[in-house]
Amino acid sequence: MTTDTETRRTIAKRVIDRAAARGTPVDADPAFLAAVEEWVRGDIDMKAMRDRYIEIIALQAADRRGLLTTGLGKNPLGSLDEANEE
Repeated sequence: MTTDTETRRTIAKRVIDRAAARGTPVDADPAFLAAVEEWVRGDIDMKAMRDRYIEIIALQAADRRGLLTTGLGKNPLGSLDEANEE
């Protein structure tokens, strides 16, 4: 199914407005808005949009838990246990 840019923009606005009405605004997240804009332009499909959204949520959750790691699998800030040993 082909959807034009204006239709996609209308759909995106409706989804963002519904999220805000439920008390979970998503329009403050630049990563999410960038993915939405790519979808609106037709650069990515809805599956890719969904995959990016899930990745954004996972990264935010990891950040809140302090689990973001480097490529080596270690938290670049260390842990509380390491700080207490010093």
